[in-house]
Amino acid sequence: MNQQQLITDTIRRILHDLCTKEMVDSAEQGRWPAALWQTLEDNGLTLAGISEAAGGTGGDLADSLLIIREAASVGAPLPLAETFMAGRLCELAGAVLPAGPVTVAAGSFTLAATDGGFQLSGEVRDLAFGQWCTTLVLVAGNAQGQHLCLVPMADVLQAKARTSTNMAGEPRLDVQLDLLLPETAVFASSEDLQHQLYLLGAATRSVMMAGAMTAMLELSVAYAMERNQFGRPISQFQAIQQQLAVLAGEVAACQRAADALNTALVPLNELDIAIAKARIGEAVGSATDIAHQVHGAMGYTMEHTLNLRSRRLWCWRDEYGNDNHWQQLVGRLVVAAGADKVWQTVTDAA
Repeated sequence: MNQQQLITDTIRRILHDLCTKEMVDSAEQGRWPAALWQTLEDNGLTLAGISEAAGGTGGDLADSLLIIREAASVGAPLPLAETFMAGRLCELAGAVLPAGPVTVAAGSFTLAATDGGFQLSGEVRDLAFGQWCTTLVLVAGNAQGQHLCLVPMADVLQAKARTSTNMAGEPRLDVQLDLLLPETAVFASSEDLQHQLYLLGAATRSVMMAGAMTAMLELSVAYAMERNQFGRPISQFQAIQQQLAVLAGEVAACQRAADALNTALVPLNELDIAIAKARIGEAVGSATDIAHQVHGAMGYTMEHTLNLRSRRLWCWRDEYGNDNHWQQLVGRLVVAAGADKVWQTVTDAA
């Protein structure tokens, strides 16, 4: 058994046992799924793919993407993507990621040197899982360049913050930062960490959407085979077969785009990430429409598991740039490569 299969079997077993519909509903009521996180952490899955020097458990970055994808397929309300992104940034900056769930903030932050360290200022908006995390990782700049900052969430939450939830019922946080950080919490880097953070966000959201849409296809096919109408399963009706065929085609394209990201993170391949985020984000609308149409009214109820995927998909497609943003970037990158390299650019990306 290879490592990827072992990871797949392990996380699917854990998610099957612990990530139940009841647990996700409980998380949407504001309760942190501590048992699920702790089990994943105990099995070395929350920081797989991140080097031990940076606080991770080692392995390939593709391992992290696989775990994030599987968790998204069942709507696991955990900051796995954020913790992975933070770990990757720590690798690039030579920092060690603190233990526990971690979130990341993309935005404009500034650092001012003081006698006691650095004064961090800036506004955080829609911080994912902020209330449930132990550390906030962000990139701030000053005249000397970009710096990675490790901020205890306990300090962040002391400030006046506005709490909310997104469409999926997951916690979000808006807060104005004005904190003094010790020198040991700030790491200078020659890398463009801000750009790296944004690309990592787009890549993780892409694999998360691919995982959720794969699950929606499986749910839709199973329901169509079980639901009887006029004396036979609705899967035997041509209209339903056509819808499922379209959905299967969209999911296959999204899976291929997500698979391409396994080799697009070191070094970061901006074109592959842009193509994946654009293609997968574009598919969300038609995929969720078809899945809900196949399920009928039942699929729209909160009691059915379909909504755990569709509501998250509608959130993820807009995070770290929507499909229109990334489509424009694909166009700019292809144009920048020049007319003589259009075919090579397209085939290399495929």
